[in-house]
Amino acid sequence: MTVSAPPTIDALVDAVATSAPAPLRIAGGGTSRPRSAAAEAPGDAVLDLCALAGITAYDPAECVVTVLAGTPVRQLADALAAHGQYLPWDPPIASAEATVGGMIATGVSGPGRYRYGGVRDFVIGARVVDGRGRLIASGGQVVKNAAGFLLHHALVGSAGRLGVIAEVSLKVFPRPEATRTLVVRTGSLAEALGAHERLRLANLDLDALDLDAASATVSARLAGAADALDARADRAIGVAGRAADTCTGTAEAQHWQSQSLASWPLAGATVKVPATPSGLAAVLDTLAPFGPCRVSVGGAVVYLHTPQAMDAIDAALIAQHRVGAVVRGTGAGTRLGVRPSPAFADRVRATLDPDGRFR
Repeated sequence: MTVSAPPTIDALVDAVATSAPAPLRIAGGGTSRPRSAAAEAPGDAVLDLCALAGITAYDPAECVVTVLAGTPVRQLADALAAHGQYLPWDPPIASAEATVGGMIATGVSGPGRYRYGGVRDFVIGARVVDGRGRLIASGGQVVKNAAGFLLHHALVGSAGRLGVIAEVSLKVFPRPEATRTLVVRTGSLAEALGAHERLRLANLDLDALDLDAASATVSARLAGAADALDARADRAIGVAGRAADTCTGTAEAQHWQSQSLASWPLAGATVKVPATPSGLAAVLDTLAPFGPCRVSVGGAVVYLHTPQAMDAIDAALIAQHRVGAVVRGTGAGTRLGVRPSPAFADRVRATLDPDGRFR
């Protein structure tokens, strides 16, 4: 096994080109996939991207930032915060070690996706090194319409199968003036689902709406003008039909951290399963026997954390005609459930990685 840690894009291109035809495993901060997993096969070449870090361009007036893939997400968030801006999709594993490239490759968005869209909606350009060591640019550093195949969008959730992400350009948003989170604790999952549905259907302009199935707790976040939050919160509590704890500031940040994927241990696996609000109860019935579940994006996705083997979960999803993917922990990047036809994806991979180097 050989390990290289290129500090520049030119060095990354050279590392990929000169390591051919050895299989390549990409190592980031180790917060989604254990770094030890990169060394499972002794003959593989490992690319450690943590040295490829830094913000290469940032125009706060245009709300666009370009950053190298090994940059810690926390470092990027701090740089944006200095200008009153943020990543509105709430990267759920924005620990000190999580990297921007890993955030893109994993493709997982946090509760902010409910109002603003997911990480794919904010990637406007990227540079990626393919399996032959060619540097390919897609998109750009300005927000504009584009036609044709958008490689920078395909990288989101690709789990490193298409190439080595070297640099990405993101659009960002101004941080809201104030936020407030309502925590509705109920006595059963059925009651929690009822409160969740009432909040979802009401015209409340919620910033986020999540549900923790194990504790039967609904979390609803409001954001905007500070002087309007009291009235908006009172209306939301009335819609929920239950008493609610209200948190702001540090307590609010701690609450959402406790509900994020990062609060689950890296041991085991975190599985993402798309859902719909109308089918939410059925998805939870399928997944709950395997471990604790959390609902995010107003019922559009369910996350399961489990120590169990993927074969049983795969079979359960297939039986319910559902799809899923391991997004964190052991087997990160593994597809589960009903597999769509891979023909198009196979053609893209064959073009970018004709030798099948990326694992």
